Amino acid sequence: MKRATLFFLAFAVSAFFRLAVFPALAMPDITAASLFVGPATGYYTVGSTFTVSLFLNTGGQSVNAIEANLSFPPDKLQVVTPSTGKSLIQVWVDQPSYSNTEGSLRFQGAIPTPGINTQSGMISTVTFRVKKTGVAAVKILDTSRVLLNDGKGTDILGERTGGIYELILPPPAGPLVTSPTHPDQARWYSEDTVSLAWVRGADVRGFSYVLNDSPIDTPDDISEGLKANVSYKDLADSIHYFHIKSLGADAWGGVTHYAINIDKTPPAAFEVIISPDARTSRKQPIFDFATTDAASGVNHYEFKLIPLDEGARKALGSDGSTDTPFFIEVSSPYYRELDLGRYEVVVRAYDMAGNYFQTEKKLTITPAIFEFIRGEGLSFRGGLVISWLWVWIFGLISFVVLYFVGRKVWRWHREVEHHLEAGVHNHPSISGKFEILKEKMKEYGKEIDGKLPLLLLGICVSLVFNGTTLAFGATTPQPLAVEPPIVTLFPESISNDEILFIGGRAGAPEAEVIVYIQEETTGESISQTVKTDKDGGWFYSFPRFFNAGEYIAWTQLRVGEELSPPSAKLELLVAPTAIQFGEGRFSYEQFYFVILLILLILFVGVLGFIGYHLFHHRKKQKILLKEIKEAEDSVRRGFLVLRRDIESELVTVRKLRGSRELEMEEKTREEKLVKDLETVSSFIGKEVWDIEKSI
Repeated sequence: MKRATLFFLAFAVSAFFRLAVFPALAMPDITAASLFVGPATGYYTVGSTFTVSLFLNTGGQSVNAIEANLSFPPDKLQVVTPSTGKSLIQVWVDQPSYSNTEGSLRFQGAIPTPGINTQSGMISTVTFRVKKTGVAAVKILDTSRVLLNDGKGTDILGERTGGIYELILPPPAGPLVTSPTHPDQARWYSEDTVSLAWVRGADVRGFSYVLNDSPIDTPDDISEGLKANVSYKDLADSIHYFHIKSLGADAWGGVTHYAINIDKTPPAAFEVIISPDARTSRKQPIFDFATTDAASGVNHYEFKLIPLDEGARKALGSDGSTDTPFFIEVSSPYYRELDLGRYEVVVRAYDMAGNYFQTEKKLTITPAIFEFIRGEGLSFRGGLVISWLWVWIFGLISFVVLYFVGRKVWRWHREVEHHLEAGVHNHPSISGKFEILKEKMKEYGKEIDGKLPLLLLGICVSLVFNGTTLAFGATTPQPLAVEPPIVTLFPESISNDEILFIGGRAGAPEAEVIVYIQEETTGESISQTVKTDKDGGWFYSFPRFFNAGEYIAWTQLRVGEELSPPSAKLELLVAPTAIQFGEGRFSYEQFYFVILLILLILFVGVLGFIGYHLFHHRKKQKILLKEIKEAEDSVRRGFLVLRRDIESELVTVRKLRGSRELEMEEKTREEKLVKDLETVSSFIGKEVWDIEKSI
């Protein structure tokens, strides 16, 4: 009895925790529903029709609403009509719709409560007509939904499975056609000259054929003769179709269709985008690239990373000869871990015919300017580590220097305000003149009317920056002659601290390419030999740096004992961007960085001073000039009045000279009047700029 009671209690506690404490554990698992098409694959001929059905698997749940959105290639398939005759949908919210222009299909309907639970319920069937050859994919888009019958409209759609269909030409009904230049009807070729041949039966009296862009066509009933081959030249990029029939003893026979896929144009030009930037301290750059191809479409991308300095070369594990990594097939975006150094990024986009477009971009992985290392200090340029003690000492010294500079500026500004408060007549530039004026006016019995205007608040220093700029700074090759190699990888210019590389294609596999480099000034030349791979590709990276100067490069191909003519000469400029000390090199970038750092520190130290000073100077400059002019005018008027009085008295004295001999006292008075007149006249000639200069 006790055991039964304990069992019951244990069961109750377990149920409580499952239902109350952990209700999610008590909820039944919801299996995702899925939409799929059938058949999922198939082979269908151009001009024929085939039917695809859309099915639903509810995953063991009851659903009551469905929205299915499908896409198909409108250039290859055409919807004849969607059928709703047999469907699990009972209420169509919208009738099934389609667009042969956009390549879209839509089904939207509902099932009344309690809904439907099925493993392969058919929603609808669609009949397609095949328009042209190729591969057609019917996709179920991620905007599709399957709603659970739970009163909340929960979307439980998980898996979506579409169909892929091979679209081919009808089997030959006429002569059997082959092509030595384009043997595979499903493959794209870059050769635009096509040769076709066919079998001629014993009782055939003629053939009629035509080449056009229509997958299914019938030649006319006019015989082209008994010739069993034909060639076409300079065909455009497209899918061309050759149609042929033969004339028998009594009538024309069936038609054979042959597809010719031509694409001689490489993919569109594109650019490699490096994130976060082409010059970065991040060691995990991301490479983004994408392009299009109008005819056959883009097949794949190939990626190659070429080291341009010793650091990058060691990081890639290259020994400096021909073992620079080959092209690898990648997809965008591409991520790679790299070390410090400079690299040449080369990306090729290939189309289905083997044509490719190549783009290059330089990448520089630099050490971060400053990096905080916990427990050690501040790392400078990934090398020198300054301990936290010296960092704090430097920071304190910088703070003290800025404090004294700020205090000096503050005192200077207070001095200016003091001059303003004291009045313009007490300013050193005017006070002396003002005292002389008062003295002379009193001496000659005149009083000064009014007061002179005040000068500006104080002395201001003009900082004028006048435009100062800181500058830091196709046809198969003939086997009778060996053609020179084609160079596809070669920089127009490098610096004397970058590694030179050259690469391209040759017309013979497992052959030797001789690379020549000649310095134009001295005539000194070197040569290196590199082997081509099985496809004729070759690449060489020189193991040493080149001195600054102008160079020319050319190549030759050696097959056995036979040597090709020299290729066209390529020009190369090696710019001096590094200083060399023996075997060591010191980059100018490091000099620039040191200079920039010093200027940055100086800039931060004086930025507050210049900004504050310049702001207040410009604000008060207009007031200063105005008051100086007023003060100068007032002083000038006073001296003019004084000069008039002196001249008047001097005239009186000189009249006495004409009538009688002057006494000694009168002569002394005359001499003083003349001297005072000269002094007063000298002050009258002062201008505003003289006063500003004295300030």
